[in-house]
Amino acid sequence: MSANTDQTRLGLATIALVRGQNNILVDVGHFGRRQMLQEALASHHLSLADIQIVVLTHAHWDHAQNVDMFPNARFFIHKAELDYARAPRKGDLATPRYFANTLQGLKVQEVVEGTELEPGVRIVEIPGHTRGTIGVAVDTPEGTAVIASDACPDAGTVSRGRPYLVFWNETEARESVRKIMGIGNIIYPGHDRPFRINRDGTTRYLPGVTTLKVTVGFEEHDMGTGVTIGLESIRQPWNHPEA
Repeated sequence: MSANTDQTRLGLATIALVRGQNNILVDVGHFGRRQMLQEALASHHLSLADIQIVVLTHAHWDHAQNVDMFPNARFFIHKAELDYARAPRKGDLATPRYFANTLQGLKVQEVVEGTELEPGVRIVEIPGHTRGTIGVAVDTPEGTAVIASDACPDAGTVSRGRPYLVFWNETEARESVRKIMGIGNIIYPGHDRPFRINRDGTTRYLPGVTTLKVTVGFEEHDMGTGVTIGLESIRQPWNHPEA
């Protein structure tokens, strides 16, 4: 899903809550979602201080800006992603140059494939979209769910065979899509609703919210400002020139 205006990209990225022995948050969103994030946790009777583990799937601005909100959390990130974030490729505007600095003073732990956050919850390496993209596999009564972030940003990734944006390496990105499909019965993508992969390879969205509310307010109602709502053209796959 992509929702933008001619003034800004809205950056509607998935933030997932896993509740088991710990309160685990997978990604934290960008600055524009701070209040919504706090309200969403409150709807589950949680405060910011109740989050014990934060998994940062990758360093992009729309997934990882709000790290300062969780005073009691340990932060998990892949070493390759943290190393890359210290010196991103030229033209990679999605990785803020200051990202590594935002983790200073926090309890940060580097993770690898299979790192267990708690029984039934583990890290999966799914690079390609970025150098060190990770996801989280969660065992559930209905099968294994994979919180796949931007390694699988939408349901269309399954038929496309790749995420629509590749900042690191297209071959690795395609391998990661196949890996996700081999692990997960249920996929939580980075920018779309959760879905199942059927036996014939098609996808089926899980029940849930299917609307996006847009509100615009002006101090003066007669100021002559118009608001246009329209459908965005289908996003074409893009690779960083060095990918």
